[in-house]
Amino acid sequence: MPDTIQHDSPWKEALDRFLRPFLELAFPEVACRICWTVDPIALEQEFREIAPDAELGPLRADKLVKVRLLDGTDQWLLIHIEVQMHYDPDLPRRLFDYCCRIHSRFRCPVFPLAVLGDTRPTWRPDRYTGGFADHGLTLRFAVCKLSDFEGRLDEPVHRDNQAIIVIAAHLGTRRHHRDPERLSDCRLELTRKLHSLGHTTEDLRSLMLLIDWLMPLPSEHKVSFRKKLEELKKEKPMPHITLYEEFAREEGREAATLETLQESIAEVLATRFGEVPGEIRERIGSLVDKQRLRELHRRAILVPKLEEF
Repeated sequence: MPDTIQHDSPWKEALDRFLRPFLELAFPEVACRICWTVDPIALEQEFREIAPDAELGPLRADKLVKVRLLDGTDQWLLIHIEVQMHYDPDLPRRLFDYCCRIHSRFRCPVFPLAVLGDTRPTWRPDRYTGGFADHGLTLRFAVCKLSDFEGRLDEPVHRDNQAIIVIAAHLGTRRHHRDPERLSDCRLELTRKLHSLGHTTEDLRSLMLLIDWLMPLPSEHKVSFRKKLEELKKEKPMPHITLYEEFAREEGREAATLETLQESIAEVLATRFGEVPGEIRERIGSLVDKQRLRELHRRAILVPKLEEF
């Protein structure tokens, strides 16, 4: 658990939980070369060393990960996600800087992957080039445009891929962010679809929280959304919605005590991973900022391993 809790991006959490399905969906030519019987290793500390000023938040996310390839060699992947509604012409240079720093600091080649969530269909940068006259250098990187999945979300080939739900939530928010009523309906329909796909309990919990994070509703629309959710539950039993509702109520309850929030985090970790080390419990108990505790609660539900909490 980091000493300072930051406003993580939902995309960062999605990559932590669903790295393989995301790569299989967005970069199949990369995913098919990875030996998935060997767990990928997140290189969070290494990335912080080379990019301490990297922007955090809901509009940008970076993940540096080491994977084992089918030929037995290791490969570092830098996955960079830009999800703001406008394009960033500085993206190629920033990726180039990151790759140069990684190679200089760790002497490891890195392959960059860029995920673009903007609304400009023709903006598809795939390289950085610098130099003079006939001399220079070029960095090429793979690109996935999230808008390319518009109209493809219901294709049978994507049915069992958890990452398609995350992309659908992003695209729904992009379409309806100026119309909360339609955004609410879109979120409800995505929730209905999610519960028809047969995902595991753990995946359902994570995906419901990611939907909640990626498709935020104004306060005045949350009550009506929950009423619609209750009606939906009458039509089709959704036992896992209970956790989602409890989380939403807890997050919005300003009067919640620090002890309640701290105990809730420890309980989630114990339910998912068994015995929680005393050191982690002590650090949770030392936090007094409610917002940080709520972020930790969300992370406790989403993080794939206790070691990464």
